[in-house]
Amino acid sequence: MGIRTRHAVEADGSEILDLWHGFTSHLSSFDDRYGHSDQADERWLRYFENQLIDSKYGTVILAEADDEDTPIGVLEARVMGDHPIFRLANHGYVNGLYVREEYRGEGVAGELLDAAAEWFTEGPRAVNYYRIDVLAGDEAASKMLESHGLEPVELVYEERL
Repeated sequence: MGIRTRHAVEADGSEILDLWHGFTSHLSSFDDRYGHSDQADERWLRYFENQLIDSKYGTVILAEADDEDTPIGVLEARVMGDHPIFRLANHGYVNGLYVREEYRGEGVAGELLDAAAEWFTEGPRAVNYYRIDVLAGDEAASKMLESHGLEPVELVYEERL
């Protein structure tokens, strides 16, 4: 299967929403707080249209199979500013990475990560590293990221009150 990636345009909004529904469904299988909130679709579309389209510091990258008309994977990438205290310089952040279940294991996530890495290092962004969060218990995501060369650097703990 051939895979190509491209940066999303405004007309892709509804297809991206379909992928985000898959993503939030996947996340909520580990923690139900990651299910859709009220008006999630409308809010995400406004965010996509106003902050990610034609932005030099944010983008959505789509993966498409040569034999498919609809996207099979999605990744949202943003540039984060310097940390006010630590020596954490400008860096990239992948706020979501999702591949349709039937295409997992085919290299789609790797292609999306490669496209994000390229975008992060171009032009005004020129960051030296990027980060991505994985929910506790999502061993498949951790394994895929580590097989692609990413390393775990931080654990986040919480206490529910």
